[in-house]
Amino acid sequence: MKLVNGTEVFSGIEEILDARHTALLIVDVQNDCCLPEGWFARHGKDVSRMPDIFPKIASVLDAARRAGMLRVFMEQTTLPDGLSDSPAWLYFKTRDGRTETDYTLDGSWGQQTIDLLAPQPGEVVVKKHRPSAFFGTNLDIVLSSRGIKSVLVCGTITQGCVLATVLDASFHGFYTVLLSDGVQSYSQELHEVALTFLASRYDLTTSAEVTALWNVAARPAGGTRDAG
Repeated sequence: MKLVNGTEVFSGIEEILDARHTALLIVDVQNDCCLPEGWFARHGKDVSRMPDIFPKIASVLDAARRAGMLRVFMEQTTLPDGLSDSPAWLYFKTRDGRTETDYTLDGSWGQQTIDLLAPQPGEVVVKKHRPSAFFGTNLDIVLSSRGIKSVLVCGTITQGCVLATVLDASFHGFYTVLLSDGVQSYSQELHEVALTFLASRYDLTTSAEVTALWNVAARPAGGTRDAG
């Protein structure tokens, strides 16, 4: 802890990502977004690098579960009958020449988080309709109500929903850290550009560092932590 203008501020990753006040945010690791059978792969996106992040996120998720931390799964969601698609959003979704906009349809297989990382009973799932997990959702209330001070962000897409969520988490007053080996994109070039930008403004960490930190938190003296 350090003092800045008379205010106590966390100092270093260990304090920032203390399991007692940190939430894990898993962004859009969904069937449509990440798997060869999903919507984006069927419409020409390269998902070949997506499996690289699955075990990294899984190890961090397992550590968070054993430490009794808050885990929140973001799922990009398109409502039926265009209810979530304004004209400007439809323009955004079709700017590259696409004509179909029906990815991650609410209630579909494509909307669901991949099986390896599937939410367990009691874990929080936030349906979002825009890149930021905070825009138009209850995420801020969920985090604040649990006394969360810090968030660790991972998932897809690095230059899209991950970037938007990292920025918004910071703007909402949370210490914000990116899991650098737990994010990926359809474009390696854009992935690397986004990582470079994020590293210039936010803390980055790795799955090995986080699991080591949270595995210690999962073994308190005299008992176990709440499953959260």
